[in-house]
Amino acid sequence: MSTQEKPSFWKGYVLKAVIAALFVIAGYKVFVDKPSPEPPTPTQDELDSLSGGIELIEEAEPKPEAKLPVDEAPLTAAAEPPKNSVEPVQAIVEVRDALLPELIDGYEGVSFDKLASFAYEVPLDPVTNKVELAKLNAQIPARIKSLDKKPVAIRGFMLPLKVENGLVTELLIMRDQSMCCFGTVPKINEWINIRMAGDGVQPIMDQSITLMGQLKVGEVLENDYLVGIYEMEGDKMIGPLDL
Repeated sequence: MSTQEKPSFWKGYVLKAVIAALFVIAGYKVFVDKPSPEPPTPTQDELDSLSGGIELIEEAEPKPEAKLPVDEAPLTAAAEPPKNSVEPVQAIVEVRDALLPELIDGYEGVSFDKLASFAYEVPLDPVTNKVELAKLNAQIPARIKSLDKKPVAIRGFMLPLKVENGLVTELLIMRDQSMCCFGTVPKINEWINIRMAGDGVQPIMDQSITLMGQLKVGEVLENDYLVGIYEMEGDKMIGPLDL
């Protein structure tokens, strides 16, 4: 073979090799891309024979929740506390205070709710020195001491102490009728000892009255014993019908 025929020989050889490689690649692609055959569909007889071994399981119904007795049932909310029984009493006190005007004929309206709004401890022994008297006086609040020697109007119930010619010249005016009707001793800041000017006033013991005068705030002693903390020089009385 000559040198000029060698290139043709190699060209033919390389061309055959390329064609063979293409056939190999094409065959591999056909083999890989070929879809897998679908499984045969089972017949009705085959399905019936398989269903014989299947056991159906029924779903159990949920059990109803057990109800606790009323006394054992859990509390879902806190019970509403009973209303404070003090509220109606406070409402009554407010109405009573509202009936007394702030100013009556130039006299400042003062109620026993104010005069008796503090605790006061009464000594059982005689008060024999100024130190003990100062300790007693310190129990009276400043808001009450500010009423000393002031013209005031006070409403309450009469207990006559001295009667002349059918008129009361000396009396106690009290917060309520407990001492008159039931013999109960009121607190020391729940009454005022009053001496009326002039001939005196008519005795009225079954209804509330209003007395005007100059109030004195401070300890009242008799034979060194404490007998009161309020006194008044009474000017006049009104009520109950002309209020």
